[in-house]
Amino acid sequence: MVKDVTPRPLNDEQSSMQTLKQYAGYIIMAMILALAGYFGWTYWQNHGGRIDQAAANDFAKLQNDQTNLDNLATDADKTKLTAAQATFITDLDSFIAKHGDSVYTWQALMLKAKQQTDSNDTKGAVTTLQRATQLKLEDAGLSALATLRYAQALLANNQADEAQKTLQANLPSAFDASKEELLGDIAMAKNDKKAATAHYQKAWQAIEARNQASQVKQDRALLRLKMENLGLTPKQPDLSGGVITQPTPNISMTPDAQGNTASAVATNDSSAAASAGATNQAASTTK
Repeated sequence: MVKDVTPRPLNDEQSSMQTLKQYAGYIIMAMILALAGYFGWTYWQNHGGRIDQAAANDFAKLQNDQTNLDNLATDADKTKLTAAQATFITDLDSFIAKHGDSVYTWQALMLKAKQQTDSNDTKGAVTTLQRATQLKLEDAGLSALATLRYAQALLANNQADEAQKTLQANLPSAFDASKEELLGDIAMAKNDKKAATAHYQKAWQAIEARNQASQVKQDRALLRLKMENLGLTPKQPDLSGGVITQPTPNISMTPDAQGNTASAVATNDSSAAASAGATNQAASTTK
């Protein structure tokens, strides 16, 4: 829902950019959650259940650091929060240096980029997410998500051209909607309304195609808002069978007692991500 504010003499570009800034956190979260199904039990079974127990144990410490940060967020003594943030970044850097090209390193890089983004360190987030795109994970889904986040960070750092070049990479079709929406955002940042319109329409078409193949429909309200600001009238999906409108806040990967990683999230891209995962697994595993 968009808040009604006191009218100001804003042009279309200013209005659109204000909307993007207001919902920047939502956009990033939606991208992160586009991999639901990748971290499920089935995924790990299909990949032989290969879990690095040492990395899992070290990652548990990072999760404790994150919990501590969350608890201190409302503490009146901000010195404690500042110290905890510094400790968290140090622990993240140590973890990343120690565990190399692992899924846990990927997650640690995502956490570090989030901390940098929360601290308005967009330049640092760009560097961190570039490192994530360079991990050799042999997993097209993780690589795609890192690429999308890297492009978003570049855009936030006023590097629209670099962000556009980054998105020339081949990504699984499950991420078409997110890629096209981000390309639309980049076009808007470059004041190219025609290109933005084309990309947003492609993103919406990808969502409509996905909805046709799914019983639970997806509604990207923010994308509809962007399109409406450009004079478009996207057809709202039929929500009578249920709808996924926004991601849930829990995005952490939590190793269980046996060292398996299970996903605790529901997502607006779950069916697409699951499809991408099945496609990537087909060559070497049987579901």
